[in-house]
Amino acid sequence: MRGLNHHAYYSTKPEETRHFYEDILEMPMTMCLRIPNEVISGKAEPYCHYFFEMGDGGCIAFFDNPTVFDGEPPFEVPSAYYHHIAINVDSDESIEYFRKKLEKEGYSTNYIDHGAFHSLYMHDPNGMNLELTYSPPEWDDFFVRGELVAREQLDSWAETRS
Repeated sequence: MRGLNHHAYYSTKPEETRHFYEDILEMPMTMCLRIPNEVISGKAEPYCHYFFEMGDGGCIAFFDNPTVFDGEPPFEVPSAYYHHIAINVDSDESIEYFRKKLEKEGYSTNYIDHGAFHSLYMHDPNGMNLELTYSPPEWDDFFVRGELVAREQLDSWAETRS
């Protein structure tokens, strides 16, 4: 595997979504496809598929398809434990910079220092759980050592999981 191409999510608010990712989080919109026919059924049901680049070539993408979902989201994601996207940032200063921008725009945020990484959690305009995360350099060794025992730890967890 070479990396994430994109993660796609639903959207019913294309302009709010664009503003959130492009203007607030400073992720450029790199593609917007207006598709005339629903690709699975072939029906003349136009929709839009648009992409925001994360800085490494990978994207967060959205489907605005009124025929499939118009109004309420097709499913609820109540917490980050169910689903979230984590995006790396360069520093703790970046986390604070985006926290200020988000809160100025009315978005609630939650900062958590996990030790090995620092995280700022929020919801995007579509209700998706999002995390901005930074790993301080002093934790590099933790991640190297963690990789050496990851499989053993998962196997142990599976054996003891209630």
